[in-house]
Amino acid sequence: MSDLATLERCLGAMGTAFRLVRLYPSTHPAVQEALRTLAAQLEGVAALGTVEWKVGATGMHWRGQHLLPRNSQLSELASLLFARGVRGVQLSPGVTPEHALALYGVATGTTQPDDVTLGRVTVQTSRRTMTSRPSSGQLFPSLSDRLAPTTEPPRWKKARVTDVRRSSATFRLDVLPPDVECRRLVAALLTAESPEGLRNAGDRLRAMIPEVLELRDIALVAEIVAGLDRALSRTDDAATLETLGAVGEALAQPALIDRMVSRLGEPRIPPTERGFLVGGVGALAALSVGPLLRAYLAAPAELREPYRAAIRASADRAMEPLEAAIADTDDALVAAAAQFMGLTGSPEAIPLLAGLMRHPQDAVREAALYAMAEIGGKEIARPAVAALRDESAPVRAAATRVIGVGGDVTATAALVRRLEHEEDEGVLAGILTAVGRLGSPEALGVLAKYAEPGGFLKRRTPHLRAAAIEGIGHIHSTEARALLALYSHDKEPTVRRAAEAALQ
Repeated sequence: MSDLATLERCLGAMGTAFRLVRLYPSTHPAVQEALRTLAAQLEGVAALGTVEWKVGATGMHWRGQHLLPRNSQLSELASLLFARGVRGVQLSPGVTPEHALALYGVATGTTQPDDVTLGRVTVQTSRRTMTSRPSSGQLFPSLSDRLAPTTEPPRWKKARVTDVRRSSATFRLDVLPPDVECRRLVAALLTAESPEGLRNAGDRLRAMIPEVLELRDIALVAEIVAGLDRALSRTDDAATLETLGAVGEALAQPALIDRMVSRLGEPRIPPTERGFLVGGVGALAALSVGPLLRAYLAAPAELREPYRAAIRASADRAMEPLEAAIADTDDALVAAAAQFMGLTGSPEAIPLLAGLMRHPQDAVREAALYAMAEIGGKEIARPAVAALRDESAPVRAAATRVIGVGGDVTATAALVRRLEHEEDEGVLAGILTAVGRLGSPEALGVLAKYAEPGGFLKRRTPHLRAAAIEGIGHIHSTEARALLALYSHDKEPTVRRAAEAALQ
């Protein structure tokens, strides 16, 4: 990573921390996560030695380059510092997040440029350079109290420049930045005790939508949408629902949804931001399912979990677009849509998934079965029992999992019958585990035969013996515990480990 990229990452983390410390107390998880991120970035900057950048009216500059020009938080910080007479900032190795956050106090006028809380941060003003000695006191617990303004927090906003020859920044101290104001309004939505309070916050938020769109901050959009979704569940007042719905409709733009989905799939996102994205995309499931499916299919397997989380958050709101998707001619899309149906947890999905058991593609039938396993319930057993005779071994293996999860004890007989005809060892192992999960009266006797090291059964491999023992582990009886204790001393390592795991 280049020196420029290292410094920009640090400043980006600093801007995020400045924003969050104004919104929440220092103990809030979002603040804590931001400070941890900032600490990690400061370690990287420390490797560069002493770093100094210039502060201008519209941003920060280093070696002739404008640092993060599109970062509105950093631009606002730079403008505030410039208005206070700050023309440069220097970081020496050993700077902590607490030292860096003390710059916030300089920007708002609550901390002097020579305050000891700046530690290894040197602030250069237009009049003189002020360098403080390193701070040795405890900073973190009292940071928010020390930096909190004594009056209502100011909102920073540039005034219109009337003289283009003299570019300067003027601020209204009685106005909050749009992102901060929006987050306060979202908090008001979630704490309002009356429909009137919800409507007032909703109306103010709707009026700010143009400013939100101008910021191009997709994380902020996701946070607002997620907050609206939670607020809608707090009321059944028709006028309030209409007001909040109008805000949601203003943000439910295809371009914004595509950006949220795209951002959701990025590998390195702060957990708090990812949570907002999951909630926002899930809340807009009726419109976001299409982009989600496309992104899910294009993503590597290890990066797919955020998309699954968004569908879980959507609940049954995703059912209608998913129902349309499973009728598509693209088999990969149908299989992914089936998986998503299972993640909704909606019982309404079961008949639709059961209908996919007649699909010509093995992958689709397998996906439908695993989706039913996600939903659960005894009603999933019937299509799964029929799938035990499927021509595809992976489909039959998926069927055994569904039956075991479903909990319908009457399906045990079908599993035992299949034991006599099944040729695939993986499917046999799944059957044995499912028999144990169902826990019928005859289950222990069936599994004990397959757990034995010898006997009349021809294909009693260590893998099958271990599967039988795993099944026994689901049976809560004295006899089952005795068998597990016996096999915990088996000479076969695979069997021994399975028994030990079942005993825990």
